[in-house]
Amino acid sequence: MRSRPTLALAVCVSVLTVCTVAAQDLGPNVHKLKDGIYVYVGNDRGNDAGPESNSGIVITEAGVVLIDSGQTPTASRAIQAAVKKLTSQPVRYLISTETHGDHHAGDFLFSPPAVFIAHEGTAATLKDREPGDPARVERLRASSPEMRAALEGYHFVLPQIEYRQKMTLNVGERTLELMYLKNAHSEADTAVWLPKERVLFSASVAVNNQFNVLRPWNDIPDILAATKMLKGLNPEVVIPGHGAPGTAKIFEDQDQFYALLVDRVGKMVQDGKSLDQIKKELRMPEYDKWSAKDRIPANIEAAFNFLAARLVFKGN
Repeated sequence: MRSRPTLALAVCVSVLTVCTVAAQDLGPNVHKLKDGIYVYVGNDRGNDAGPESNSGIVITEAGVVLIDSGQTPTASRAIQAAVKKLTSQPVRYLISTETHGDHHAGDFLFSPPAVFIAHEGTAATLKDREPGDPARVERLRASSPEMRAALEGYHFVLPQIEYRQKMTLNVGERTLELMYLKNAHSEADTAVWLPKERVLFSASVAVNNQFNVLRPWNDIPDILAATKMLKGLNPEVVIPGHGAPGTAKIFEDQDQFYALLVDRVGKMVQDGKSLDQIKKELRMPEYDKWSAKDRIPANIEAAFNFLAARLVFKGN
């Protein structure tokens, strides 16, 4: 009679030990968000450069959905190894959250056979970018023996499916909603929302505790509209394109930054300051702990352009 409870306890202890070892085997970059949902958090590059890109691993009964394939080929190999440790299921879908190469380093490892999905225009952008730097892969190969090994089998990959505004992807028991984020970061940005689990992969519309990259086509009102939409989903977990996972506070922090930035730029414009003067003189001490400070001038310019456009509109 006593042997059965003892055996059951032994089995439970054994299972717990296996689970603990498996979690440790995934390495320091892989974090469990919810059952079957993981994130590979990109390495911190130091030197105020900000962290590398994140990748999502969503396990379903019908296979794995991978969200972005890594910043570098070596990171992509680590992501591939983590997937294999987590499940015997193959990667069925690869979703891209943006067009920039730091989210595409490992596309060739998964697609084909994985179906590559991205927002409309991603293929055209990738085709324009890839031939523009034909020596990039060779430079990577030459950078280290590890990188050379990670690039084995490299081939250029384009999306097989492009959507416009929204797309719903049903894979096994899970539903993933893809949403276009206009002028948020790259030429074609996608947020991925799991409504049942309340987990949001928010792309790089907002990044955690760092200044974001703003390019000529990025527009502060559109960025704020995107974060408002994403906050409206009421997510429990938010995984930005770069930086540690958190909550919707990531959006709130960025919204507050832009509100303060626009206010300060506006006051300096009223004082007759030029854009160059504002870039030299404006200070944001509240955000001294944020990384990637070299991006502040571009953010100032975006705020200046926003104010200029608003003044022109009022004048008309």
